[in-house]
Amino acid sequence: MRKFFPQSTYARNVITLMTGTAFAQALPIAVSPILTRLYTPEDFGVFAMYMAITSIVSVLVTGRYELAILLPRQDRDAFHIAMLSAGLSVAISAFLLLVVTCFNQSLAELLGVPGLAVWLYWVPASTLLSGIYQSLNYWSTRKSQYKRLAISRTVQSGSAALAQLGSGYAGSGTLGLMSGQIAGQVLSTSVLVGLIWRDDKNLIRAFHPLRSLALAKKYVDFPRFMIFGHMANTASSQMPIFLLSLFFGPGPVGLFSLSQKVLAAPMSLLAAAIGDVFRSESVKEYRANSNCLTIFRKTVSKLIIIGVVTNAPILFLGKDIFSFVFGNEWREAGEVASILSVMVLFQTVASPLGQLVFLANLQKFDFIWQLVRFIISVLSFLCGYWLFGDYKVAIMFYAFSFCALYAYHFYYQYKVAAGHYVISRG
Repeated sequence: MRKFFPQSTYARNVITLMTGTAFAQALPIAVSPILTRLYTPEDFGVFAMYMAITSIVSVLVTGRYELAILLPRQDRDAFHIAMLSAGLSVAISAFLLLVVTCFNQSLAELLGVPGLAVWLYWVPASTLLSGIYQSLNYWSTRKSQYKRLAISRTVQSGSAALAQLGSGYAGSGTLGLMSGQIAGQVLSTSVLVGLIWRDDKNLIRAFHPLRSLALAKKYVDFPRFMIFGHMANTASSQMPIFLLSLFFGPGPVGLFSLSQKVLAAPMSLLAAAIGDVFRSESVKEYRANSNCLTIFRKTVSKLIIIGVVTNAPILFLGKDIFSFVFGNEWREAGEVASILSVMVLFQTVASPLGQLVFLANLQKFDFIWQLVRFIISVLSFLCGYWLFGDYKVAIMFYAFSFCALYAYHFYYQYKVAAGHYVISRG
């Protein structure tokens, strides 16, 4: 039977993580047609606004130090960076709770959704759990503990989906979507903490806060150049949510968010798993050969196949697929998904390889690219609204401008993989 299984470490790692992620994604995808009949587009729209805010703020809480976990040669230093990242998540999330307590109504009105005020109290809890999880996720990637990651992702997606399903049958509306999300984060983070405590007790006992502070100074370029750049990156991804809500209300936001969720499933299921393994293996190959073109080309070929196979049906049959699977109320979401599918193809290839640019100390380039990405996101959406007054045209401008941006980023990824830049050796 062994000859039927991949022999290379890289392929086995990809399949391990991909199999776990497949289980993690299978249940949410399976229950989505039920959720769309239990919750309205407006419910999904408010939930999308909450998730957009959480996604942007979550970039801030770790200081982006989790991205440096892969770089040190010694596991002891890498673990101290992971603890630094998790500690920052606790401190900054506590500060966010204070801000929300004092200004929640003002913040909701500033966002153009006064009814969102009561839900903003949940944001610090989500950012805390997200920051800790991401820190431990990168530590597990460094240690090639892909089974550990697969288990935690299965717990997160599965528990969130089941909680949202149960709350939907109880008629809880938006509250059911948000409480399910939090439940999934709590359980998955707890599982990952437990597995790391079991496997890495010696490093935990050797932890010294002063060492983390010294490493924070050594890798200060990550927060210096990457916080605002990646906040701009996340904000540009979430900007359609904010602008759709501001100009057209929560209904179109719900349609857009469902289309994003469906298109993102292959990214989460396949491309993200490949990218997680690529991050670790590319550094090893580069240190051995002064380039990582072999693994780069192998990864790109897989990502192109995934992108074409998963996006082509949505491009040509999006409206019919969404109407059949999710109900006729969501037919317009299929039209939105058709527009976005071309952009997602480019994203599927470029995003999992993005780690290369900051492994090569190109944080300044990444910062500029993310800032340009944010500006183009805003301009394309505003032009669509001002010139045509149609949210679908605005989404079209957004999608095709991002195709060009992902292509440009891929060009730099290739240059790093070919050895034109020196990857940090930690």
